[in-house]
Amino acid sequence: MKDGEPLSLGPDVIQRLIPHRRPLLMVDRVLAYRHTPRPVLWARRQISANEGVFEGHFPGVSLWPGVYTIEGLGQSTLLCAIIAYVVERRTREGGDGAEFLEALRALERSSTRPLRGAPPPALDAPHPKLGMAGHVDVKFIAPVFAGCELHYRVELTHLLDTLARFDVVAEVDGVDVARGTMTGAIDPSMVLPVP
Repeated sequence: MKDGEPLSLGPDVIQRLIPHRRPLLMVDRVLAYRHTPRPVLWARRQISANEGVFEGHFPGVSLWPGVYTIEGLGQSTLLCAIIAYVVERRTREGGDGAEFLEALRALERSSTRPLRGAPPPALDAPHPKLGMAGHVDVKFIAPVFAGCELHYRVELTHLLDTLARFDVVAEVDGVDVARGTMTGAIDPSMVLPVP
């Protein structure tokens, strides 16, 4: 997270942005976001030894399934696309995209503190959309085990009509465990300019 603006969002806020729910919510914290020159999002997933998948996947070895790493990267790309879309839309309409990021921060603060009867702040975001992966080209470099903190970095690199391409990296302790590209369809209303 060398060049992103801190944007600490937990699972309650994440679930207001994307449609995924436990036990298949593979992002438990957004760490940072950068809008320019290209949208980049940093996120993470804490891998607990209590995950149900460890009961049957590689008995005797708590090996995190690679498909879950891919799913976490995919959910991170969807989060990046939605945040970039709203920031870009607000900027095009003459507003300030930073206001949306601040609204997300306020929502996170309200979800981690007692509200004392006050409703959570309104979120000017599209309803959670499904993204659909059209092409996943991810190479696994190292295994991931229980107790690890899996970090995701996704960068929107190309946009052609409704197809978005992201460079994706997953790492543990600063070492890449998976790397590649993901291309998928996004909702036509979420078309973003990419430099």
